[in-house]
Amino acid sequence: MTGTSARNNYGIFKTKKAKILANKYSLDLHEKSIYIFDENDFVKLSDVKHLIDNLWIDHFLYSAPQPIQTTSGQYIEILSHYRHIIDPTYSD
Repeated sequence: MTGTSARNNYGIFKTKKAKILANKYSLDLHEKSIYIFDENDFVKLSDVKHLIDNLWIDHFLYSAPQPIQTTSGQYIEILSHYRHIIDPTYSD
């Protein structure tokens, strides 16, 4: 048994950061199948971030609902983070 699994208090998540981020976006905290992860492993922060990236990209490209409520300043910051994906001709 690895040190991480022996002391894991975060359910399906490998780290506290991963669980907190998933909770912030109201993602399922108990069902591993919604995340892309290595089989027989915990859900990592990178797995949660990947899912959140896809939620934002769907929002910007296909007018899906905004994944979380943000202030206008936060929204502009998030939009600028994904700008290169939603507009490939965009350059800084």
